[in-house]
Amino acid sequence: MTKTLFLTQRFWPGRGPAARRFGHLAKTFGTEGEVFVIRLGEGSGRLASVKQTINISRKDLRSLLGQGSGPLPAKRKKGWLVSFLLRLRQAFPFVLLTDDGGFIYRRRAFLQACKLIEHEEITTLFSSFRPWADHLVARRLQRRYPQLRWIADFRDLPVDPVRKDIWWPSLQTRWGRWLVKPATEVWVVSEGQREQLLSWHPRIRVQRNALLRLPPSESAPRTKCFTIVYTGSLYPELQTIRPLVKALERLIGEGLVKERDILLQYRGKDVASFAVQASGLPAPCLDVQPTIAPAAAQEMQKKAQLLLLLNWSAPGYYGVLTAKLWDYLATGRPILALCNGPKDPELQHIVEGAAAGAVFADEEHDQLEDWLRQAYETWQKGGSLPWSVDTEVLRTYLPPANK
Repeated sequence: MTKTLFLTQRFWPGRGPAARRFGHLAKTFGTEGEVFVIRLGEGSGRLASVKQTINISRKDLRSLLGQGSGPLPAKRKKGWLVSFLLRLRQAFPFVLLTDDGGFIYRRRAFLQACKLIEHEEITTLFSSFRPWADHLVARRLQRRYPQLRWIADFRDLPVDPVRKDIWWPSLQTRWGRWLVKPATEVWVVSEGQREQLLSWHPRIRVQRNALLRLPPSESAPRTKCFTIVYTGSLYPELQTIRPLVKALERLIGEGLVKERDILLQYRGKDVASFAVQASGLPAPCLDVQPTIAPAAAQEMQKKAQLLLLLNWSAPGYYGVLTAKLWDYLATGRPILALCNGPKDPELQHIVEGAAAGAVFADEEHDQLEDWLRQAYETWQKGGSLPWSVDTEVLRTYLPPANK
């Protein structure tokens, strides 16, 4: 019987994508044996598949500054000082002091893990980036208990050639390789990430974020307006809604779409950035509001005529599969994905392979306008855009515990 220890600062019942990812992985590992969790925070919830959860209180730089663990709005990140400090915070050697949890978390997590490994005979160790803290603890544990199978998980690229959000990339690459070298295997969330990290480790496995549930095979919600919904964060330097805005402007200007019929809805923390990118559309076409509860956002998604997905790519760089993709796929509503850059073959394979919508890269804006017009005309006939997805294809993205 396997016994797995999760070292994760984010875990269920947290509402973020990381917490959901680890919750479903814990269920999967739970079908093979017992699961134990060491996490940051004071959460009281516990999964049925988890035998024991150990909470470690937060005493790090963020808590001392009173920021908490929430993400910064895109507007604040653009300031030169904040941008510079963020590039240092996740970079070696500064990360040893500035990473989430800090030294106290790493020490306490290590001591608690040693007790579990020895008393419960743990066989598998799972840690995930970001932050680095859990990998740092896991490496130390693997050196002390070399019999452990260590899975080093990455939800983001630690050295991203497009985002360029880290100080001294070559140093960080060397340090990152050294850190995960003892790992049994490295997990990533996309084939694109795997391509970027091939030089980091000889055994890299793609373990995508989980599709939480299968959508209905057909859906056709009725709405008074042709609603296009986007929920979540917006990274202005990477994501853009401008192709959609320009297409709608042209369609409205040519009389092919009625202004009063269009409603572009946004719910998220980056309202200012979204409003700037949406400038040019008439005010009645916009419904832009701050973040709402996840349950309310999910209801918006289910009732939308189109779900807007934004990602980015570059030559030799693809596979930015945000957690939002899997939330959208679970609704069964059509996805309109805009790729800021060249074609993303992985995103296109997932979305169009499941008949879940369409993906448009920079060079395909003319096709975007035609696709939008046809979708609108279908909605105009009866107040809905009926859509059918291939649930058998989507079934392959369910976690083993849900199949």
